[in-house]
Amino acid sequence: RGAEGSLRDDALKVLGRDHNSQHALQTVAEARRLCPGRVSVDVMFGRPGQSAASWELELDELLWVCDDHVSLYQLTLERGTQLFSQVQKGQLSVPSDDITAVMYESARRILQKRGYLQYEVSNFARSGAISQHNMSYWKASQYLGVGPGAHGRFVPHGEGDVCREARTQTLEPDVWLREVQQRGHGTRRRIPLTHLGLLEEVLVMGLRLIDGITHQHWQLFSPRADLHQILNSSSEVQDLQQTGLLILDDR
Repeated sequence: RGAEGSLRDDALKVLGRDHNSQHALQTVAEARRLCPGRVSVDVMFGRPGQSAASWELELDELLWVCDDHVSLYQLTLERGTQLFSQVQKGQLSVPSDDITAVMYESARRILQKRGYLQYEVSNFARSGAISQHNMSYWKASQYLGVGPGAHGRFVPHGEGDVCREARTQTLEPDVWLREVQQRGHGTRRRIPLTHLGLLEEVLVMGLRLIDGITHQHWQLFSPRADLHQILNSSSEVQDLQQTGLLILDDR
């Protein structure tokens, strides 16, 4: 990923990034030279001081330099961060929910016009360049989290376990490195996932995909529980169907 966050220097500074737009563009260009057609760019909307019009201009500019994959993320204010504090104190203002909704819909329109297929809530690809890495998250595959702040989901067979664990690495790079040197790893938390917890993840992550969740995929995790029977027994699901927010078919 080259331009992670924004192509605006003032926005990058507010977000606490340690690079500027020139560095980001140089990184994207070098990545495309080394791995043509395999470079993804992350860009953030809903930032302090951002308008719908400026967002459209920024996205259009980005699409001239990126490859065949784009990820869009709305800014999330994390409690305890400097940015969260600045917004809480009124020192910075972020766009309203209505404006960020307009930003999201305009981005979908622009990307579709440029030949990008939306295959997940935040991800768009053209020329078949769907992110296999990210698909492992949305399909609830096993994966390792390596490095500061990384998350992993896997069954630690080497320890004799049969249940999947969620593992989180220490966030701070210097602390993570010290822990690795002292004890051989930087794992901060290990949370065993119950079978119900795993199925909840399968549902939540799978519904992010344009293809949704197939009965065949569900059976990989719950061969004895029929997905249609589970969903059809829920009044909440029936309400979602009636409002057009959820579709159940024969797949």
